[in-house]
Order: sequence, then structure tokens, then C-alpha cells
Amino acid sequence: MQSNQHIQREKIVPPNAIWNGMQTSAENAEGINVKDVVGERLSEIVSDLPSEPQTSTAGDKAKSARRLTQQEIKERLLAHLPSEKRMKAEIESKISKEIRSLQSKVSKMIYFSINTDYFELNNILAKIHELTDVLASLAKATFEMIKNLWLRFVHGIAV
Repeated sequence: MQSNQHIQREKIVPPNAIWNGMQTSAENAEGINVKDVVGERLSEIVSDLPSEPQTSTAGDKAKSARRLTQQEIKERLLAHLPSEKRMKAEIESKISKEIRSLQSKVSKMIYFSINTDYFELNNILAKIHELTDVLASLAKATFEMIKNLWLRFVHGIAV
């Protein structure tokens, strides 16, 4: 319920009443051209900015231009292989993390079933089955197979 207090309301002025008598160009009420003032101020700000730092040298450019190929990365990783137990643990953690994210995506697709793309849902479920098969085969895998799975899942290098 309202009390007996008077509420003051602002007077609404129509937009055409505001613009009557004002210049339609980019000038304010005193006749100063706003574009010129903004342009001058912008040029002052830009001139005050420091120039780009030149921290890279010719040696740095040569290093950055030389990228390692996938074969070179693979050779370096194979030269410094961790133990079989550690590789299995890394593979298992990566695959389990991927399975959890895919299961989360599936549950969201099912929960919000209004826009479900069943083709994509089927592909995600197939990927989950594939990853669980890889986890099951990890228990009886040979060292070569573990090494290939480690390169594929942990480092993303196709063998």
C-alpha cells in the first residue's frame, strides 16, 4: 500500500524537443567541433604511447622459425621413456578423463533432449565404448603396445 507521501516524478521530455535549436552536425552547444577535439586528443594519446618493445634478437627468430616435426618429438620422447608402470598410469588417467567428459556431454544431451542430435550422440557413445576397450586391453598389453598408446593418448602423436 502507498502512503500519503507525494512522489515526485521526472518530467519526460520528448527527443525532438531536445534537438530543437541544436546544430545537427558534430558540434556541441558552444559551436566547438567535437570531431576535431576528439581527433587531437586521440593523436596526443597515441603519440604518448611507448613504441613496441624490441626484445627478440636474430638468434631468437632463428629458434622460433625452427619448429620440431612430429617425428623429432617422437624420437625425443622415445629416448626418455618413463617406466612401464608410470606410462600405464598416465594412459589410464588420460583415457578416464576423456571418458568422464564424454559421459558428461551425453548426460547433458539426454537431459536437454529438445535439441538432441542423435547422430552425434551415437558417435559419442561409440567413442566411449572404444576408449573402454582400450582401457581393458591395457591390462594385457605388451611394452610396445603401451609405448604406442602412451604416445597416442598422452602426447597426441599418431604412431
